[in-house]
Amino acid sequence: MRAPDGARRGASVTPKATSALETPMMKQYLEIKAKHPNSFLFYRMGDFYELFLEDARKAAPLLEITLTTRDKGKIDPVAMCGVPVHSADAYVKRLGELGHRVAICEQVEAPSSGGASKLMRREVVEVITPGLVGDPQGIDSRTEVSLVALLIDAEGGFGLAALDASTGDFRGTHGGAEAGTLLLEEIERIQPREILAAPSQRERLEALVRESLPETAWTEVPEQSFEPRTARVCPDGFDREAAGTEMRAAAAILAYLEKNQPAWLRHAPRFRSYALTETMVVDTATRTHLELFANQEDGSRRHTLIECLDRAVTPPGGRRIARWLRYPLLLPEAIRERQDAVAFLAERDRRRQRLAAALAPVRDLERLLARAVRPAATPRDLVALRASLASVPGVCGELSAAAGEDTSGEWLTGAVPLPKALPLPEPEGALTARLEAALVDNPPELPRGSRGAGTTGYIREGFRSELDVLRKSASKGRDWIAGLEARERERTGIPTLKARFHPVHGYSLEVAKAHLAKIPDDYERKQTLASVERYTTPGLREIESDVMGAQERAAALEREILDGLRNEVVAAAAPVRMLADRLADLDATLGLATVAREEAWTRPEVETGAVLEIEAGRHPVVEALLRSRGQDDFVPNDCNLDPASAPMWILTGPNMSGKSTYLRQVGLITLLAQMGSWVPAERARIGVVDRIFTRVGASDRLARGESTFMVEMRETAQILEQASSASLVILDEIGRGTSTYDGLAIAWSVIEYLHDTEGLCPRTLFATHYHELTELAEAKSKVRNLHFEAREWGNDVVFLRKLVPGGASRSYGVQVARLAGLPEAVVERAFEILGQLESARGVELKDAPGVATQGLLPLHSDSAAPRRSAAEAATLEELRGLDAERVTPFDALALLARLSKRVKDGQAP
Repeated sequence: MRAPDGARRGASVTPKATSALETPMMKQYLEIKAKHPNSFLFYRMGDFYELFLEDARKAAPLLEITLTTRDKGKIDPVAMCGVPVHSADAYVKRLGELGHRVAICEQVEAPSSGGASKLMRREVVEVITPGLVGDPQGIDSRTEVSLVALLIDAEGGFGLAALDASTGDFRGTHGGAEAGTLLLEEIERIQPREILAAPSQRERLEALVRESLPETAWTEVPEQSFEPRTARVCPDGFDREAAGTEMRAAAAILAYLEKNQPAWLRHAPRFRSYALTETMVVDTATRTHLELFANQEDGSRRHTLIECLDRAVTPPGGRRIARWLRYPLLLPEAIRERQDAVAFLAERDRRRQRLAAALAPVRDLERLLARAVRPAATPRDLVALRASLASVPGVCGELSAAAGEDTSGEWLTGAVPLPKALPLPEPEGALTARLEAALVDNPPELPRGSRGAGTTGYIREGFRSELDVLRKSASKGRDWIAGLEARERERTGIPTLKARFHPVHGYSLEVAKAHLAKIPDDYERKQTLASVERYTTPGLREIESDVMGAQERAAALEREILDGLRNEVVAAAAPVRMLADRLADLDATLGLATVAREEAWTRPEVETGAVLEIEAGRHPVVEALLRSRGQDDFVPNDCNLDPASAPMWILTGPNMSGKSTYLRQVGLITLLAQMGSWVPAERARIGVVDRIFTRVGASDRLARGESTFMVEMRETAQILEQASSASLVILDEIGRGTSTYDGLAIAWSVIEYLHDTEGLCPRTLFATHYHELTELAEAKSKVRNLHFEAREWGNDVVFLRKLVPGGASRSYGVQVARLAGLPEAVVERAFEILGQLESARGVELKDAPGVATQGLLPLHSDSAAPRRSAAEAATLEELRGLDAERVTPFDALALLARLSKRVKDGQAP
């Protein structure tokens, strides 16, 4: 039931007395709401969180709940809606995802404190914001949830700090005025849910990222929040005296935590500074074109690289693989360290499987810790954390055992040293043992915010002697009461007498009204119901007092023990968080080893220099997709962008021949190599690239007023501006969105710019249908022509999907149109027009009307397209079904005679 806090009964009917806003409860609500004007206030009333007035009117449609009113008989009824406490997290999460803030207002004293008529004290215990999630349960386990603080200094440099409150990852970076593009790309890579900015900078900063992050919530925080010296808490890695911009941004996040979720500061995570130059920048265009995390069809993970790559056992391992994919390494030494760890596990099949089985019970240790340290943590949260910690020794044992085996599974006389990048986690044995000793295996569920009021039974017997005494006292009293019913039936002669317990009225003896004449003199009436009377006795009242008192004291003591255990978890948060971090690394490495082994990938050689050699490379996602369809016919191809001879390749060939797949697979193999993964190829030798630039596929941004061609030109301009000699540039069909000559001129000029600009000439793959571009290989020393083979069969085309030297002379566009299902009449007419155009190559095609009117392209006399006769259509259908490789010469001659006669006679079969 909802508590009727402050409701007045029997008041005189006057306008002032009947004002719903004048009740003590509403006065309290309005006082608290005034302190949180920009948040939805979830006001605890019994088993519900209530929202009132404007909050209710706004929240009801967002949460799809009923809007009603409080005190409908008053002159000014108050709009209200509410959600049950037990399901509130889902509603809070929904509001956060929509960019709103939620202030959780709890009852901070027991209902019985001060008597039933006293208004219970309430306080806001935490504020949930888009970037500061509360309970991480229900958040996508593979997704990071980031809060970012951002600022620009007087010289134009920037500082950035990011916190994932669901895991405790806290980091920051900075850059000078020249690094503005890197700042934008880093924010897009983090994809924050909320950005903090000072009022004086909010408009300028928001203008920078509004287009790329239109859904991100912005919050203004005081200017002084960005001063490190004002920070009340100084976590590891954070320096109050530092003047760097990333430290100032970190200070703003700490101040924001203090204001909205102060309990966080008791276990503030370690702050880690990082440089944007430590890792490869993977910009939005590259992530989109290569479909790293979301496909371009429906935006899901389906058929993406991360879906193919993520074989992690636990959610933190999956998040870590995604982090490595977003931040590929640049130092060959660091890459080789990660490769060593992958190789160690990839070479040990049985041990890898056993290690995966040992990791599975660890679950999401990062988020379990985040739940366990919250003030609202329940015994079940601590038990879940305990179960994960208890599984860590098994993981350590499997790693140690792996170091004592060779790759065949035979034991070695001496242990093999574990690779440097392969972490050996150290269990938090003391905390695990403490939680094991204190908490039962299956504790009862506690409602959110109840702090266990009235709930007992989650602390183990024997953990606290005082608690055991209280439990025994309560148990003896209950045993006495249990025997009371039989004793009283015998004493009174009332055969239907029953001993009852009611949570409000306590214990009583229930007698049917037909037996009231037999009631003893020592019975005291306690409650009258329709068909029975309830009584108590002096003895029952005394035992009841003892039982209830013992139960209340036991419940209070269990709450005290639970608070103490939670404080112990808070004290151990830093080492547990470090353990979780190392386990995430281990699981991610295990996942990469699993995919390397199961998909027959190989370890690439990664070095400095500009080499890029790939033998029999494959597209990991396309190959897996074909295999899932029962097709094992992916055609591998080589790549050798030799800096000494021809680091720039012009690729030609028909549509559907495999150009786009090839472009993407080279980019993906390079990316995989630098994240430390093995790659889908027979052999690969990769010189570290600083950036992978891609312009593949067609897309528009109509909401921003940008056509497909405008988007293409913008992305191309960014590539030409930012590429270096150490970059990998992948361009597909540059110039296709405009007229033939304009597009050809742009494509030609782009290749010349990349080739001729001093100090540039990056490794480049340039796919095109402008066959005129193949002439550049004769004029430019570092340009080479290659094409994808295709074979004609009549007016059809067969794609061999093999990359061979030289340029293609045709694109076979009309044949591909036929494969796509264009009407046969349209296809045949296209062939006629194509023949006319190819015979008139000297004609200025920009004068298209002149071409037609001069007779170069004969026009149809009728508006309708000509249709084939039934005989012709039947003949073509029979030819399409012919298997030319199996027909004998005699059968072929017979077929030719039959078809020729049919067409001449004009009769269908």
